[in-house]
Amino acid sequence: MNRQLRLRRNITQGEAVSLDLFDMTESAIPSPGEGQFLVKTAALGTSPAQRAYLMGSESRFHPPLSIGEIMRGRGVGEVIKSNHKDFKEGSYVACSTGWQDYSIQDGDQTRMPVKTLQKIHNPQDPLYLHLGTLGASGFAAYFGLLDIGMPKAGDTVVVSSCAGGVGSLVAQIAKLKGCRVVGIAGGPEKCAWIKNTVGVDAAIDYKNDDIDAKLQEYCPDGVNVYFDNVGGNILDMVLKNLAIKGRIIICGLISTEYHEPPLPGPRHYYNLIYKRARMEGFFVWDYFEQFEAAETDLMNWYKQGKLKPTERVFKGLEAAPEALQSLFAGVDTGIKVIEL
Repeated sequence: MNRQLRLRRNITQGEAVSLDLFDMTESAIPSPGEGQFLVKTAALGTSPAQRAYLMGSESRFHPPLSIGEIMRGRGVGEVIKSNHKDFKEGSYVACSTGWQDYSIQDGDQTRMPVKTLQKIHNPQDPLYLHLGTLGASGFAAYFGLLDIGMPKAGDTVVVSSCAGGVGSLVAQIAKLKGCRVVGIAGGPEKCAWIKNTVGVDAAIDYKNDDIDAKLQEYCPDGVNVYFDNVGGNILDMVLKNLAIKGRIIICGLISTEYHEPPLPGPRHYYNLIYKRARMEGFFVWDYFEQFEAAETDLMNWYKQGKLKPTERVFKGLEAAPEALQSLFAGVDTGIKVIEL
């Protein structure tokens, strides 16, 4: 049977994502039609965007999930039946599986506004690495930092949500490129983790430190590159402390994204003029055609021990809501994945 988590009701403002938002259902394992293939899900990933699916209103990128619909989500798994010439049985893919054990894929990307179905050319064990360190989280860190941030050896790179999935990889890649890295995280335990495990040069505890004062202390010549995962006041403080020709990468705004009414924007944006700086957002799926090249670099760093996986593994399909909620609760470090 194919277990599926289907939306029972919409989430309310400020409510935690929990299992009681969903119905666990079972149905027969589907059979692929012409030009389709069947994927058995090995693991699921998480993304802050998934909360928007549950809210019952149109989001910036995706329509809301309908009551009774299978929860959307990215997964990785094995092709176990195929009627598609390009996806052979026994091969592996990362794709939009939804929160279920088995999914039908058609391989032509027509159901998505952007390409998301990725062949796994060199599958690693455990497979969930292809959702995190060697997958979407790694690609977001790689392209955001290197393509938009363009760090140079000796630059000071500041990373918010540095104990999170993308942030912990950004910090490591910046160190690989010869940069000095200042990580921002919440609480002394996370700050110790990003120093001892991720390898940042300095850590700022946004819950207890004066962020502005610490940025001035750790970045006396200003911030050359800022990788932003949170928005809000932290973005504003970095704007205040930018270096000449500084670059800001906007990857996420988890601290303000779901706030109603929307919060005011940053006050210190004028430094983009005074410091001749640049602030640019990006969408990782725009780089889809370059994923294979990025995967090669990430894989090499991983195999050489230069890129440490930071996956936090939740067990079982029923744990998917808890894993998603952990992104917003700030209780865990690293990339959140669910192993089925």
